[in-house]
Amino acid sequence: MFTHTTHVRVRYSETDKMGYLYYGHYPQYYEVGRAEAIRSLDISYRDLEEVHQIMMPVMTLNMRYVRPAFYDNLLTIQTTVKKLPSSTITFHMEIFNNKKELLNGGLVKLCFVDMATNKSIPCPAYVLDKLTPFFNDRD
Repeated sequence: MFTHTTHVRVRYSETDKMGYLYYGHYPQYYEVGRAEAIRSLDISYRDLEEVHQIMMPVMTLNMRYVRPAFYDNLLTIQTTVKKLPSSTITFHMEIFNNKKELLNGGLVKLCFVDMATNKSIPCPAYVLDKLTPFFNDRD
């Protein structure tokens, strides 16, 4: 299992009239978590698209809201890949406040698409090579 954490601070412009982090910003925080997680593996979305001509469109986004986040809260975004990808990759997302209380959780499922053909392809070998060390026979 591969897990990565990153931090983001809630900006004033991201809050609603009640002072809560606006619910529509959580998917953006998920994207920050995903991008930083794969960057930690020395893979970037930019290289996937520009060098390898592979895009990763979102197929499914599910989330649940547990507690609100507020302006200036420092949040921890935990991104986990529980299973080696095949034709899709699923990121399990959790967002915590500074008290380590769960605020939001969900998952994002993406597929791999060859930009030249616009067809779905299996997970590229170089992505699997980076993820495989985090998994063992029991996973």
